[in-house]
Amino acid sequence: MKFLYEDVNWQPVKDGLAQAKKIHLIAHVSPDSDTMGSQIALYHACVSLGFDVVMHNIDPVPRICRYLQGSNLITHGEDFSILEDCDTIVAVDAGAFSRLGMRSSYVEGKTLINIDHHASNTRYGDINVVDARYCATGAMIYDLIQSYNLPLNEVMASPIYAAVLTDTASFRLGTVTADTHRMVAKLLEAGASIEQASREIYQSFPKQRFDLLKYALDSLAVKHDGLSAWIAVPYVMYEKTGMGAEDSEGFIDYARSIAGVCVAVFLREESPNMWKLSFRGQYPYDVGALAATLGGGGHKYASGCCLKGSLEQVQTQVFDAVSACLQT
Repeated sequence: MKFLYEDVNWQPVKDGLAQAKKIHLIAHVSPDSDTMGSQIALYHACVSLGFDVVMHNIDPVPRICRYLQGSNLITHGEDFSILEDCDTIVAVDAGAFSRLGMRSSYVEGKTLINIDHHASNTRYGDINVVDARYCATGAMIYDLIQSYNLPLNEVMASPIYAAVLTDTASFRLGTVTADTHRMVAKLLEAGASIEQASREIYQSFPKQRFDLLKYALDSLAVKHDGLSAWIAVPYVMYEKTGMGAEDSEGFIDYARSIAGVCVAVFLREESPNMWKLSFRGQYPYDVGALAATLGGGGHKYASGCCLKGSLEQVQTQVFDAVSACLQT
């Protein structure tokens, strides 16, 4: 097996990169391991190919990704003026332009390449490779690297492994195929470390995260006659514990793991009355469609959206949407 999916046409992306004078790689806001792993792996591939490339995001590198070689080269912040000499932008794992956090004026006159595995992707790029068959955008970067016949090395393999490990919930989701495991074997052969990834991603939490988790579990509620489970963490609890959004990654899995639950809901207050919601679904309930009714998007069994209002207002709005989802 060379490619996960041999029918994907990477040539437009390769042509866009070949014509670039300087490339800016960007991850989505509130970055996770998939967007970070994709960005870092693609950076090392571009360097190997002789491209002039930089990495800059709105938000900083999350703690669990700082072990990846090259993560220290990523700058962050709202000031994109230092990147004005970049003529090509590559966005990875961002389902909509708004997920990049940058002004549209920055893109004017530049080529925007959009690589993503979200079915709800809005095809906002000049060049778009969007394919929901992939278990992670990191797996797409694997195929792109393969299309160049570049030999995999540790600095490419490790971030791809981190991306795939986390976006498949440690290989527990239906997006994982036999070819996914064949790809992982090649990543390990190239130097990716299961032990290091497990330690950095799953076994390096600060004690305050468990204070936050304790509150989150106290909020756990089962609704819809046991078909949905909900967890909510208000902004004040992030302030009280000194934790951030990345520290509540995975909390939704506690709701999803309850027997009989088909839709799990996690509500995180990013700032007063500004909520980021995550949904996880079990067959046959399409939480991607659920999120779309609330202005969001994602995959069939993993999605999200943003809503304004008090916790009670948001919960009422989402309850009705979940009810409709469970009736389909």
